[in-house]
Order: sequence, then C-alpha cells, then structure tokens
Amino acid sequence: MIGIVINGAAGRMGRRLIALAAASAELKLAAALERPDCPQMGQDAGILAGIAANGVAISSQIPPNAGARVLIDFSAAAALPATIALCRQHKLALVCGITGLTAADQKRLDDAARDVPVIWESNFSLVVNVLHSLLRQAAPLLGEDYDIEILEAHHRGKHDAPSGTALSLARTLCSATGRDFDKDVVLQRHGPQCPRKKSEITIQALRLGDLAGQHTIYFAAEGERLELTHVSTSRDSYVKGALQAARWIADKGPGRYSMRQVLGL
Repeated sequence: MIGIVINGAAGRMGRRLIALAAASAELKLAAALERPDCPQMGQDAGILAGIAANGVAISSQIPPNAGARVLIDFSAAAALPATIALCRQHKLALVCGITGLTAADQKRLDDAARDVPVIWESNFSLVVNVLHSLLRQAAPLLGEDYDIEILEAHHRGKHDAPSGTALSLARTLCSATGRDFDKDVVLQRHGPQCPRKKSEITIQALRLGDLAGQHTIYFAAEGERLELTHVSTSRDSYVKGALQAARWIADKGPGRYSMRQVLGL
C-alpha cells in the first residue's frame, strides 16, 4: 500500500481525493492536512469526504510513523513553500495541482526536485493530456495559414484567470509552432484597434456558474476551422489523474516528472 498525504483535505478537491483514494486497493490515506484555523480541524476525513469513517483526523501535522510516501496538493499557491518543506522533511514525493503559480514558484519546484520526486501539472485529466498530444500533432500540420485561439470557461469562484490549463495549452502550441510565449500569447483582446497579428494566440476567459471546466482550441483559416474541445463535468477526472500520478511516482528518485511520462504519451 502507498501511503498518501492530502494537503487541503477539507477543500472540494481534497474531499474527492480522499473519497476516490479509499476505493483504490493500492492507496492508503496516511494524513489529511489543513491550515491550523480550519473549521473542520479534528473531524474524521472520511466522514468529511462523504464516505465511511477512516480514522484519519483532519490535522495540521503529519502524524509520527504515518507511513506516507506521496503528498498530493491542490490547495493554493501561498501554501507551496510549506508543502515543499513538508516533502523535504518527510522525504515525500510531491504531486502538485496548484494553479496560478509564478515563475518563482516553478523555481521552488525545480529546487525541491533535487531532493524529492515532483510532478506539477496545471491539469491531471487524462483527456487534457491527450489534448496536448493532439495539439503537438495538429499545429505543425496545419501551419501558418491557420489562426489559433483558446477559449476557457470555469465556475464563478475560480481565483486565477486565465486558467493554468489554458496557459499550458498555449505553451504547448508555442513549442509546436516555434512561437515565443512571452511575445505571441495575448491575454484577452480589447481596444478600438485590434487587428489580429498573424503569430498571436489569444486566450479568452469566461466565468460561469458552477462550470467545472471547458477549454476549446480553434484552428481557423478562410473557409474552414478545426475545434478541439475538452469539457469537464466533474472534478473526479482531475482526481483520478492525480491518484494515478501518485501511484506512478511513489518509487521514483528525485527529479521533475510529468503526466506525459505517467501516461506514456
């Protein structure tokens, strides 16, 4: 059994991670962590997640002799330094799905990977990772005559915009077509004079009700267009991918890894 620690255990993603991990024969919840002022502190993590009691209390510390090997974190960017410190202290692999990270945060992950195995992804969904693979094939085949745009939509409570997934998709497209992300990717389009530049990729963000997540990439030329869309109807798709990553990374050495490696894409 692989012992896992869930950081942000009382959150929406944390609860689903606890619930779906309980259904895995390979995973065991070793600790369920939250900030010290969390209202659910001390509650049984299983009951909080809507499943049977599992005897693991919501806590701010990893219990002694917990037998943990992997920490999974979908909480918030502000928690990243403390999460990395925990992984180093307890020699835990890190599966991180926090979005809205800065370049400095990515540097922290790079530094952590010298000591522990690390996977960070903006999106752990199997289909989204297959979408990246499709973009790497489609963009060079269609070439410069096709305009590329990205539209993303999420629930009204999402903090960061555009989504980390949209930014990652844009980076994949830039890599596949020789574009410069910093110069060619535009966040929104506005103003009285906005003719489209040939090389630009614009990301538009919508925030709508309880929408779990949707990303559409448009390739358009005169007379035709190709639309590739991923629609998420449940956070469980991200949770399943993160748990798959946890099983895969548990026995790896220090380093930065990716879902491409986990899935063999």
